[in-house]
Amino acid sequence: MGVRVEEREAALREALGLDAGATLLGDEARERAKQLEPSEHLYYFNFEWHVVPSADAAPFDDSYVKRFYPRAPRDFAHERLHAPSYRDAIAAGHSKHQGQLIAVETTAKPRYLPGNRQFYGTPYGFDATADPFAVYLGRAGMTNGTRFAHNYLSLRELFRVVNEDWRARGLLPAGYRLTVCPPAVFNLIGNLFHPEWGETETLELGFYRDDEGNATCFAVGSNAPGDFSYISEVELETDWTLLGFRTALVPE
Repeated sequence: MGVRVEEREAALREALGLDAGATLLGDEARERAKQLEPSEHLYYFNFEWHVVPSADAAPFDDSYVKRFYPRAPRDFAHERLHAPSYRDAIAAGHSKHQGQLIAVETTAKPRYLPGNRQFYGTPYGFDATADPFAVYLGRAGMTNGTRFAHNYLSLRELFRVVNEDWRARGLLPAGYRLTVCPPAVFNLIGNLFHPEWGETETLELGFYRDDEGNATCFAVGSNAPGDFSYISEVELETDWTLLGFRTALVPE
């Protein structure tokens, strides 16, 4: 799977209506992209490389929110008790990925059915072998074998296991690590390139870490078919029951 950065930039410019001179990638990200090699391994895990536009090209302003969060909660821009508004939290987290090249997993997520015995990889989720990360779920101690009903600690263990294994085998692109797909990246790529992600009611996890390494976790998904406006902070242990997760390769 080659990384055709120019093609990704052209597709993004067309989708966002940007002129040809708009700077999408930062200099460091562009240099890193030159080192990326085609990878059958990443193809197997359903990763696609995407350009996240720079803040100059696509600022997280009122027009951005109107386009990408049209059905956001009424309190989306309201400051919360002892916490910034959802809009401010997402904008601050997204700033770390603007102007970057990120690989986003495109594995299908299932429609929700009671019991959480569903698996990523097919729309209905009945095939346990369809999830490319199935073997790692077991190695990380996720005994139910699915991407549902976990918590932050179990996910942190999963990503530790995968990152260590891929680094040891020389499969992890230099300068990248595997983690959960960031909320605003999920929204951006879903809106522009993968509308099918918004055809299911199933919510997915996304999070951002602050400067001290503490994570604020969010449930993200759809408020309507093809929409990606849903967002709610994950605060209780029970909130994790219905959350799946999509992975991404982000710069270290």
